[in-house]
Amino acid sequence: MRSGTRRTGTAFALVLGMTAVLGGCSWGESSDEAPLVGLAMPTTEQSRWVADGDNLEAQFTSLGYQVDKKYAENDVAGQVAQVQAMIDEGADALVIGSVDGKALAGVLAQAHAAGIPVISYDRLIRDSKDVDFYASFDNARVGVMQGNALLRGLGILDATGAPTGKKGPFNIEVFAGSPDDNNATVFYDGAMSVLKPYLDSKVLVVPSGQVAREDVAIASWDPKTGGKRMDSLLGAYKNRHLDGILAPNDGLAQAAIASAKSLGYVPVVTGQDSEIPAVKSVADGEQYMTVYKDTRQLAEVTVAMVSALLKGTQPEVNDTATYDNGVKVVPSYLLAPQEVNKDNYRRLLVDGGYYTAEEVG
Repeated sequence: MRSGTRRTGTAFALVLGMTAVLGGCSWGESSDEAPLVGLAMPTTEQSRWVADGDNLEAQFTSLGYQVDKKYAENDVAGQVAQVQAMIDEGADALVIGSVDGKALAGVLAQAHAAGIPVISYDRLIRDSKDVDFYASFDNARVGVMQGNALLRGLGILDATGAPTGKKGPFNIEVFAGSPDDNNATVFYDGAMSVLKPYLDSKVLVVPSGQVAREDVAIASWDPKTGGKRMDSLLGAYKNRHLDGILAPNDGLAQAAIASAKSLGYVPVVTGQDSEIPAVKSVADGEQYMTVYKDTRQLAEVTVAMVSALLKGTQPEVNDTATYDNGVKVVPSYLLAPQEVNKDNYRRLLVDGGYYTAEEVG
């Protein structure tokens, strides 16, 4: 696993700029005890969440905060217990990347009663009025990127995004993320907003007939489950060609590719998170694309939000309309995702300092 220190070593320009007006943090120079921030992350099974936790911890620590970081390993009850323990131990703020976005309402009510602000990190926490702010990427845009990339890879759109006139039909299969993750719905809806006209016109065909989100969702984003589902679909391709797979993240993309290789070729496959195995696959011409979400920047935004709240001021947001969690619209700061493909992965990921050349090959 790569070092979180290296990943955060680009300097915290954004967070320092956003918190400069707050007078900075000088907990180590005062008699007050340094504030304690609870970081509740969902899993270590995806390297991106390890990087998220490392980035957050490093940046909070650099500003003088104490950090209590815990991973729930996709155990819903376990995460509830971890958040409860953070409240009981006197956390001054909570940053939560949820396992199940609907399971935390009860424990967050306790946080609110204790005056503890809550930042929903990357995954929107639903059905709770006690979520104060949301820090994430433009997740609808992620899905749109994936849909457009699939159409480009199939030759339905050209490099500029213009229709080429190709009518196909092109055979594709569709995957979605975990049904308990609000982001999975947003990714799916974004991609389908692009693909639906081509499905309706039969330029795209799904031989399995499985298109509805509830039919294609993979619990816990589990690659093994995704691979088994892909295996179960391959029987339809003995006498037809599988042209593309809409995969919402790199773990599912890599599982689908491993399964599809038994056909003797690799279809056009999308992804997300720019995890190292996927980036290598993109470089090798297998996975068609992935979406780059610079978690260093997301950590910076989150740290700035917490710093503002603990200083008694309003955090900076750039969206106050989009993210309705079922109880309230959560004020949000959304960062821009970027598409990574074979032509630009070195410029974006290596030259940008996210990975070394040795890590991605």
